Amino acid sequence: MPGFFDYLSEKYHTENAQEINQRLIELSSLFEISQILNSSLDLENILNNILLIPMGRLMVSRGIILLRQDNHFVPHLWKGISGEVEQVKLQESDLPQNETVIQIDDYAKQNNKNITRFAQKFNLALFIPIFSQQRIIGVALYGQKLNKSPFTQEEKDFLNSLANLSATSIENALKVDEIKNINQLLDQRIHQLKTLFDIAQGLSATLESEKIIKLLTYALMGQMLVYHYAILLSGERGLRKIDSKGFLPEEIENLIENEPELKNYSSAFIVDSLQDSSLKKRLQKLSARVFIPMRHQNKFLGFILLGEKIDKKNYADTDLEFLSTLVSQAVISLENARLFRETLEKQRIEQELLVAKTIQSKLLPRELPRCEGYDLWGLNHSSKEVGGDYFDIIAISENRYALAIGDVSGKSVPAALIMANLQAGLRIIISEDLHLDMMVSKLNRLIYQNTDLDKYVTFFVGILDNLKHELTYVNAGHNPPILQKHSGHTIYLEDGGIILGMMPEFSYKTGHIRFEKDDILFCYTDGVNEALNKYEEEYGEERLKEIIRKNRTLSAQKIADTLVESVKTFTGNAPQYDDITLLVVKRL
Repeated sequence: MPGFFDYLSEKYHTENAQEINQRLIELSSLFEISQILNSSLDLENILNNILLIPMGRLMVSRGIILLRQDNHFVPHLWKGISGEVEQVKLQESDLPQNETVIQIDDYAKQNNKNITRFAQKFNLALFIPIFSQQRIIGVALYGQKLNKSPFTQEEKDFLNSLANLSATSIENALKVDEIKNINQLLDQRIHQLKTLFDIAQGLSATLESEKIIKLLTYALMGQMLVYHYAILLSGERGLRKIDSKGFLPEEIENLIENEPELKNYSSAFIVDSLQDSSLKKRLQKLSARVFIPMRHQNKFLGFILLGEKIDKKNYADTDLEFLSTLVSQAVISLENARLFRETLEKQRIEQELLVAKTIQSKLLPRELPRCEGYDLWGLNHSSKEVGGDYFDIIAISENRYALAIGDVSGKSVPAALIMANLQAGLRIIISEDLHLDMMVSKLNRLIYQNTDLDKYVTFFVGILDNLKHELTYVNAGHNPPILQKHSGHTIYLEDGGIILGMMPEFSYKTGHIRFEKDDILFCYTDGVNEALNKYEEEYGEERLKEIIRKNRTLSAQKIADTLVESVKTFTGNAPQYDDITLLVVKRL
């Protein structure tokens, strides 16, 4: 029997040696594969080797590799497969969580997950997870061998070892790609910042809106590579198109009219990212891809629409950031230009008002006529550069004097123009030797014919005869002048009619008073009695009458100055809202 045992021993050692040699060859092969994988940091090259090595060595028909992308697993590289592979997205929960090779047919009998449906759709037989630091980073799937024979355990072990060896290489390559992307993004940001700096310098160098819009247009076309754009700004009549190219004007106007919600957006957005709405449909129909609002201090000033890029690339979040910053710079420059124009316009108006003030001051009497036996005084303090209050003293003859005071509705230049019209009309009509009521009727027609319905004049005019010491007057809706008798009695001069300019024809009534020694006639506009203090309390007629009574022994000028000082003391720091005009007549 020794020969038989020798035979068995020799056979055992021979087979064992063959198995060891086979293992050594596999280890040597895996070592070489490991060197190949680790020698490259190019992801595509690594994935190519993971697919091509088994396909060449095991005669596998097809293969695909899915890699983790955010919270999904998406196809990254495939061989021998046709169809819409790139549209597939798998959740981590769809994948088996064990670190071993899985036969798809066996796995499908117990699980109906997306991975099995995906594998069966593309005729894939094996599933090999790729783990790195106990975390699945990818999946390799292989089809059947070309000879249709099943995979042996040694072949499965080989594929599993290949997946384990490739995990570190894939992880390193992904990190390198991430660093490349970050560097590329940084380069892009640096370029954008430099561009924004250059554009900002150009925008800040001009205060002309047309040039600012032109610079903005060039920046949009040059940096975003767009051909279609539209810039719209709001004005007094709503949104209006400032500049556009590629969009039909009627489509832009239709968008403005039908989408008031455009004003509600405070940040830029990509049209396709909007939730389904009428706005999204209109913008898509318009072929608009990006919407950028133009705002300043939370105030809506307009918006910009951009069409598709010339290179057909999608807009990225970095593009929106760049566009938002660029438009913000342009908006600031446009606002500065607007403020500059307003400043120039204000200076021009102030200059014109100064000229108007000078002219108006010459319309008021510069020197009061001397009236024997009477002390006359008048003054005007305008609340604006020019106003609508008016007083006049006109010597008609040696013993007859016209006394007038008026208040035009409104403020500033329009009121001043009507006041000038009234003053000129009175001085012409007073020379026609008409009865006073006829004179006022004629003035009324003049004001009516030359003003709108919302413009009118309260007016008081009287003719003083300093020999007879009589005053004939007409009060056309003015604050009733106060006749303070030396005896202490007070008379209001109210006879007359309606304010001037309300009706073309009106018959006015004349009134008559007689002056006795030390009697004072005090005429004023409502800037006196209606003056307000900080508590919004009116000065009132009682305070006015008290000032007259207490100071009736003073001259006409002193009485007027004392009253003005009293009003200023009462109002304090409160602004003067209306003109103050006084006319004082005192019989000596």
